[in-house]
Amino acid sequence: MSATEIVFYCIAFFMIASGLGVVLARNIVHSALALILALGAVAGVYVILTVEFLALTQLVVYGAAVIMLVLFALMLTRARERPQALFGKNRPIAFVIAAGLLTAFIAGIVASEWATTNPDDIEPLPFQEIGDVLFSAWAVPFEVISVVLVIAMAGAILLSQPDQGEQ
Repeated sequence: MSATEIVFYCIAFFMIASGLGVVLARNIVHSALALILALGAVAGVYVILTVEFLALTQLVVYGAAVIMLVLFALMLTRARERPQALFGKNRPIAFVIAAGLLTAFIAGIVASEWATTNPDDIEPLPFQEIGDVLFSAWAVPFEVISVVLVIAMAGAILLSQPDQGEQ
């Protein structure tokens, strides 16, 4: 077993453990922090695959921006005032569906033939080409996402305002 495989298995362990932390945490802030760890582990996998640009994008866009938006939205809204039902009547059905999906994923991983490409044979894309594609073909989706994030933040601020009778 090579050093790269050992590092990959360590990162995979942290990714699975933090993913379970996201799902099983009772506090939503702890769940968001576990999600940051999971996204960081995904960035680690990108580094192993020698795709440093995607790793940096993963950390900046998801690890920082989206998680900060989620945390600010949680802090600005009155989510703690509402009762939370963590265990509903559909929990056994959800568990069966999740177990079925896990079985399907494991079966797909076991049945697939993994490519054995040498990483030295892959030519990295120059940053100029990546920038050209991002600001030409993907300019509109980036603008749409920015508008959606601004609307979400404005909604969180609006929800954080006290009602007329609460002052």
